[in-house]
Amino acid sequence: MALEMQVRPESVDSLRMRLRNLISGKAFLVRDASEEPFELASGDKSWTYFDCKTVTQDPEALNLIAELIFDRIRNYNVNAIGGLESGAIPISTAVSMLSFQRGKPIPSFWVRHERKTRGTKNRVEGTLRQNSQVVVIDDVTTKGASAGLAVDVVREEFHCNVIEIITMVDREEGARQRFKDMGIQFTPLFVRSDFRASSP
Repeated sequence: MALEMQVRPESVDSLRMRLRNLISGKAFLVRDASEEPFELASGDKSWTYFDCKTVTQDPEALNLIAELIFDRIRNYNVNAIGGLESGAIPISTAVSMLSFQRGKPIPSFWVRHERKTRGTKNRVEGTLRQNSQVVVIDDVTTKGASAGLAVDVVREEFHCNVIEIITMVDREEGARQRFKDMGIQFTPLFVRSDFRASSP
């Protein structure tokens, strides 16, 4: 399912193809029946795994991710972008930096799994104000628990309105329905079926 962008189609196609190739080459892992399946953050087992940290720490790939996401949200009335540690941190930071360069600065934040026990005792780090219009980011979604937790925290502690959830890759295993039930627009840059199918 292609992401609908607000730039010229040929530009989108070029950016997406380059990023898809990087994800496929660096992050998309497949095991066969002679190996143990991967255990996902959801607790499920799978023969395929997206190790997206290898992509979000790659300078070319991170630049492409930031370009695609910023082009998606640049006309939104958005006050902040962020998500749950640690997957959202490099992505939201890169988008925030790009937004400043493009003349529409969007501060970033990140949500801790657990509240900090010392110092400020923050649950949310970075720049987030009460009643903000927010875009939540994730690197990979399966059932949507990580992004869903980030949404719950910013809603409960900062009374934010979450405009949209954007993920780099959605595994198509329940996240879309979860966010639909929460009343939030959900946009993946890629879905599992954009990559080659393989099974043991």
